[in-house]
Amino acid sequence: MEMTKKGVTCVLILLVAMAYTFIGPAQAQVSCSKVDSEISQCGSYLTGRATSPSAECCNGVKSIHQAVAGSAQGRKETCDCIRRTMSTYSDLRDEAARALPGRCGIKAGILISRDVNCSR
Repeated sequence: MEMTKKGVTCVLILLVAMAYTFIGPAQAQVSCSKVDSEISQCGSYLTGRATSPSAECCNGVKSIHQAVAGSAQGRKETCDCIRRTMSTYSDLRDEAARALPGRCGIKAGILISRDVNCSR
């Protein structure tokens, strides 16, 4: 249970990073706890216990997408945090994490994975 929550938190942080590419920097104040709160419903999908994300999960992903700003530095910091955290948990399904934004109807240019290159 603890590993799943930490893994979900990592994915949520990466989702924030994706949203940075779409919105202006004046709105770049989304905390990790806010991300965790919004995306906590994604755990079953991200760990393979569900075949698709729930409506609540997608609502959280979309909320984060709309709330964050397009700061390159913020995107990198968020990406680094997610990559580090995701690499410590084996129960997260990488293919589900990479597919989550698209499964929720969000087009994004950042790959969600354990080995994403955050320097780009």
